[in-house]
Amino acid sequence: MKIINNIDLKPVNINSLGTKREFLIINEKFKTIFFKFEVGEGLPNHSHNGFATLQVISGIVDIEFNTGEKFTLNEGDFLPFDARVMHNVIAAEEAKILVTISQVLE
Repeated sequence: MKIINNIDLKPVNINSLGTKREFLIINEKFKTIFFKFEVGEGLPNHSHNGFATLQVISGIVDIEFNTGEKFTLNEGDFLPFDARVMHNVIAAEEAKILVTISQVLE
């Protein structure tokens, strides 16, 4: 394994993860978290002080913002957004997702 800029370069096979939530990386710039949700599970209304991306690895999730925008995201979909806006993510079917959240914004 090689370390570059204090990041351990070690590939992770998302499909081999057996946990429901796993932090894949946390550093001063961003964090990436893997989630596996059953139907109806997810992340209730919340926000972060930064930007975020959500990528659907498998399944379908619904994301809704308190500003009224709603999206249904399918396998392969990728959504960048301002995570300072209150939002929720709920699985419409069993789903695996990756969420990346940027550093705190001033």
